[in-house]
Amino acid sequence: MNPPKPISPFRLSSLLRLQNDPKLALQLFQNPNPDPKPFRYTHLSYDLIITKLGRSRMFHEMEQILSQLRRETRFSPKEIIFCNVISFYGRARLPDRAIQTFESIPEFRCQRTGTTWTLLMNAFWPFSSREDNPEAVFGAKEGLKI
Repeated sequence: MNPPKPISPFRLSSLLRLQNDPKLALQLFQNPNPDPKPFRYTHLSYDLIITKLGRSRMFHEMEQILSQLRRETRFSPKEIIFCNVISFYGRARLPDRAIQTFESIPEFRCQRTGTTWTLLMNAFWPFSSREDNPEAVFGAKEGLKI
């Protein structure tokens, strides 16, 4: 019997896109090849698995993948990944985690823009019972900077 062929980064992205079960997608992402050689993940494969885990509210697993992404040296992630993460936390009513994600964006060698800030504000506006003032909603977080 022939050993299984190694999966290319392109093929991994295709398989992640097709996999409906987020747990199986995570397992596939973590073990794409039987080889002991390190796998070269792409921006797309990170984006796909983070989106699948976030939509399924598997936040602990999503944080593990984000930690792995933080150590990635071949590329810098795009801002859209963090926009999605902030949005997932907003829908789950986890403002502290969304703010923590926003504050950690520079650690990924990615620049925060007004887009991320606006998304952070919009993610929590419907859940706020306070007046229409950003400081009233996020005032507890000292030193929050764009």
